[in-house]
Amino acid sequence: MGARRLVAEYRPRLETAARLLCADPHKAEDLVFRAFERAIFRIDEFRPTGSFYYWIYTILLNLHRMDVRKPTARNEVVVAQEDMPEVEDESAQNPFEAFAFRGSAEAVRTAVNKLPESYREVVVLRYFEELTTPEIAKITGLPEGTVRSRLHYAKDALYAMLHDTELSPDFTERLIRATRPRKSWLFRHSWIAGLAMLFSLATIAAGTAAVLKSGEAPSSADIGAVVVSGESGLWRMVGGGSTFSPEADEIDKAIERGLQFLVSKQRPDGSFHGDYGDSAAIPALAGMAFLSKGHLPGSEPYGETIDRCVDYVLDCMDMRPNAPFKGYMGEKGNGRMYAHSIATLFLSEVSGMVDRDRQARIDETLPHAVKVILDAQNRRKNHPSHLGGWRYTPDAGDSDLSCSGWALMALRSARLNGAVLPDDAIEKAVLYIKRAQRANDGAFGYQGDNGQHAETLTGAAILCLELCGRHLDPDALKGAQFVRKTYQRSLLGGGNPYYGLYYTAQGLFQLGGEQWREFESWMYATYMKKQQPDGCWNGENGSVYCTSMAVLAFAVPYRMLPIYQRDETVDVNEKGEETGK
Repeated sequence: MGARRLVAEYRPRLETAARLLCADPHKAEDLVFRAFERAIFRIDEFRPTGSFYYWIYTILLNLHRMDVRKPTARNEVVVAQEDMPEVEDESAQNPFEAFAFRGSAEAVRTAVNKLPESYREVVVLRYFEELTTPEIAKITGLPEGTVRSRLHYAKDALYAMLHDTELSPDFTERLIRATRPRKSWLFRHSWIAGLAMLFSLATIAAGTAAVLKSGEAPSSADIGAVVVSGESGLWRMVGGGSTFSPEADEIDKAIERGLQFLVSKQRPDGSFHGDYGDSAAIPALAGMAFLSKGHLPGSEPYGETIDRCVDYVLDCMDMRPNAPFKGYMGEKGNGRMYAHSIATLFLSEVSGMVDRDRQARIDETLPHAVKVILDAQNRRKNHPSHLGGWRYTPDAGDSDLSCSGWALMALRSARLNGAVLPDDAIEKAVLYIKRAQRANDGAFGYQGDNGQHAETLTGAAILCLELCGRHLDPDALKGAQFVRKTYQRSLLGGGNPYYGLYYTAQGLFQLGGEQWREFESWMYATYMKKQQPDGCWNGENGSVYCTSMAVLAFAVPYRMLPIYQRDETVDVNEKGEETGK
C-alpha cells in the first residue's frame, strides 16, 4: 500500500498510543509524524512476514525513548516494591472498556501520563494496545518478568494518584471495593468496580503459568520473552527458540554472585581494588554488568554501587578549558583510549536512568567524550589501511581492531541516544573492520588481515557489524564459521579468554540461530565451573575485569543494555525458515 494509505490506516491508533506516552498532545502529534517519516524512509527494512503496526509502533516507542533521555524535566513517582500478586487469567476483560461514566477515562489518562516513562509504556501496550506479555517483551526488548513487575508497580502508583483525582462518589466507592483484598485471591475478578483488573498483574502471567504447568515449550508466537521463572526451572529463550532448563536458575544465581563480588571490591570513591581499578574502564565495565541484569541507578539492591561507578567515571573526565583533549577519560590508571571508549559507552547507556544531578553532568560532558572519539578517528593516519579506526591514544596515526571495536560501540550507543554524528563516521569504521578480515577463513585480525589474535577479536568484528545495521552480513557469517571452529580451544587455552568470551557471546547472540544456541550451552557449562566461591572469575587483567566480562556474557539473553538489543526475527528469514545454521 502507498504512503497515504499507510498513514490513513495506522495513524488513529498510533495517535492514541502517542497521546498516552506523551502528556503533551502537540508532542504526541510530532512523535507520530516522525514515526511515519522514519518508517517510510526505512520501508525496505520491514519484513512482510511481520506485523506492520508492531514494526512502526517499535519505531515510535524508540523515538519517544530518545526524547525522554534528552535533558527534560522528569515526573517522579515513588513506587513501592511489593510482592508479586497471584496469577490470574490474561484473557480477562480489558478494564478500560468499562470506563463509560463521565470523567473516569480522563482521570486514568491523567494518571497514566504521570507515571515514570518505563512504567507508562508497558501500561499503554498492555491495556490500550491490548498486547500480551510476550508481545510487549518483544517490542520493548524487556524480559517478561520485568514487564510483569513494572505493571505491578504501576498499579500502586496509579491507585494512589486516582485517589487524589476528582471522581464521582459512586466510582470512588466501587474502586475501593474492587481493590480490597479478599482471602481467596489478591483482587476481585469483576470490572464492576473499574480499575481492579488494570491493577492486577494476574492478567499478565496466565500464559506463563499454563506453559509451566503443561511442560510444553512456548510457541513461536511467544518468542520475545527472555527468561520466565517457574518452580522447577526457567524457560530461557535462545536465538528465537526455547529450552527448558533447571540449570537456568543456577545461571541466574551465578550472575548475582558475580555482582555481589563486584560490590565487595568497590572503593568508596567508585573505583575498584585490583588491576586497572582506578582507570575509567573498570568502573564502566562493572557498571554495565549491573545494568545488563536489569539493575538501575538509585534502586535497590545495587543502585548506590552503580551511582558510584557513574560518579567515578565522570570524575575521570578532563574538562579543563585548556585540556589537550577536552572530555578525555583515559589518563587515570593508564587506560588510554580503551578506557575512554568503554567509559563513553557506559555513560551513553546509563543516560536517562540516573537522577537529575547526574543526568545534568552527563548531558554536559558526554558530547565532549564523543567528540574525542570522532576527532581520534579523523586524525591523519600513517597508512590507508588504518583509515576509519582507533588506537591507544587520541592522536594516534594507526589503528587496531580491539580499540576500534569499543570506540565504534560508543558511537553507536551515542547515536541511539540521540547524538548527531557525521554521516560517514560509522561507515568509515565499518570499512576499517571489513579490511581486517582474512579472506581464506573469515578471521578478523588485530591490525590488518594477518589473523593476529583472531580467536578473540573475530567476535568483536561480528558484533560491530551487527550493531551497525549489517545484519547477517556475509563477512560476519564467514567470521562466525571461523569462531565456531576455534572458540572451544581459544577461550580455554588462549590469551585474554574473558575478553574473547564477552565478544563471542555478544556477536553470536546478534546472529542468533544454531551458532548461538550451540555456543550458549558450551559457555554456561564451561564457565559456570570457573566461578570461584567468592563469586568472582579470575584471569588476565584481574578478577574485577574478568567478573564484569563474564557477567556481561552470561547476561546476553536479558537484553537490558540498549546497545545490545537484537532484531527478534534474526532466526527466521522471509520464507519462515530458520537461519544461522
